[in-house]
Amino acid sequence: MNAVIVGCGKVGTELAQTLVNDGHDVTVIDNDEKALEQVAEAMDILPICGNGADINTLREADLQNKDIFIAVSPLDELNLLSCVIAGSVGTARTIARVRNPLYSKETEFLKNKLGLSKIINPEHAAALEIFKLLQYPALTRIDSFAEGKVVIFTVHVNSDYCLRDKSLQEIREITGCNILVCAVERAGEVIIPSGNFVIKEEDEISIVSTLEEMKRFFKSLKVKNKPVDTCLITGGGTIAHYLTDMLLKKGKHVRIVEIDERKCVQLSEIFPEAEVIHGDGTDKAFLLKQGLDKVDAFVPLTGIDEENIISATFAKNVSDAKVITKINRTDLNDVMDELHIDSAVFPKFICADIIAQYVRAQDNGVGGNVETLYRYPDNRIEILEFRAKEDKELIDIPLSKLGSRLKDNMIIACIIREGKFIIPSGVNMIKENDSVIIVTTHHGISALHDILK
Repeated sequence: MNAVIVGCGKVGTELAQTLVNDGHDVTVIDNDEKALEQVAEAMDILPICGNGADINTLREADLQNKDIFIAVSPLDELNLLSCVIAGSVGTARTIARVRNPLYSKETEFLKNKLGLSKIINPEHAAALEIFKLLQYPALTRIDSFAEGKVVIFTVHVNSDYCLRDKSLQEIREITGCNILVCAVERAGEVIIPSGNFVIKEEDEISIVSTLEEMKRFFKSLKVKNKPVDTCLITGGGTIAHYLTDMLLKKGKHVRIVEIDERKCVQLSEIFPEAEVIHGDGTDKAFLLKQGLDKVDAFVPLTGIDEENIISATFAKNVSDAKVITKINRTDLNDVMDELHIDSAVFPKFICADIIAQYVRAQDNGVGGNVETLYRYPDNRIEILEFRAKEDKELIDIPLSKLGSRLKDNMIIACIIREGKFIIPSGVNMIKENDSVIIVTTHHGISALHDILK
């Protein structure tokens, strides 16, 4: 496909790299010539210096012959306007990033009235990811498939777990749960394991199951996984706004520390049920005074990654709180692993995943059936959900007969048929209209038949 991206900030750059890696032709528009040069040096894109809402700039980008137009500049209004103008110039599908909470309840109205194909809000998506982890504190990550019927959750195997030195087959027997370990990260290496693979301490293991089976899994291991009741947040930005709203609606106690007094007043007016405190969220003594050592969860969400990491590290040393932080710079991911912070959320990865999923779903005729896409960790593994439609090479054939035809480093993790969750064995078959979840180290798979050699 041919794509145009307006904005080459963190999100635009990550998105451009994702689409280039998937084999698409990408044009990037930005009025910062130096930033464009840096992106063009790093990857194979066509840079155009100009305003994404200027009709002449869009014509220079040959928008009449493009398939998709994505506006991810820092300004919501510019993104919306760019998409409206793009819609009048060509026939490309249009996607706008809109982050302001004022617009969040009007998403469908804006999309329909302005003729947009999709509106994305990575800050809201990041807040939702944090919120889900606060419901299940034993996890480092959780994602859902098949309209929430299936989850893939990740745990860090520490001394609390009796999984150490056990094979995957033994783990299923010990827990008695219908689960499948579909990926393991060990010492920087990512592995798609077989049944005789043995789990070691410090592994990060990703497991596919239903939500009910996930709860049974932790209960069988006697690992606490109770939702948090009290949460301390530092930084009163957009993600904090969305997260606070979600937590308060669940009856949780929320305390927000914000250094900008004006923001404190605004947050207090919007969320009278929350405690909003004016202060420095990086001051260790101040955080202890605000009960850091007593809360169930600590979530640093300031705009500075280094401050978030330092605060999160301090919290791990002085409390038993679930610690989740937001990180913008992906090159800090290795640092997070070394510091053993519970979970990190990367908004620009979330944004790129949402758009990549949409692009892949539009990138095919027969067989274009990507319904969900997640990338784990550092984009080394992709987990995809497909709807089996006209995939004649795969449907009604026992998986034992497909085994030799499947690409290497790939597993069919589960099948969902009429709401029933199936961890497949060799005798199982894929049926038409099944949801099929694939785990693979391959990139750019956009149709179910692409899993074949």
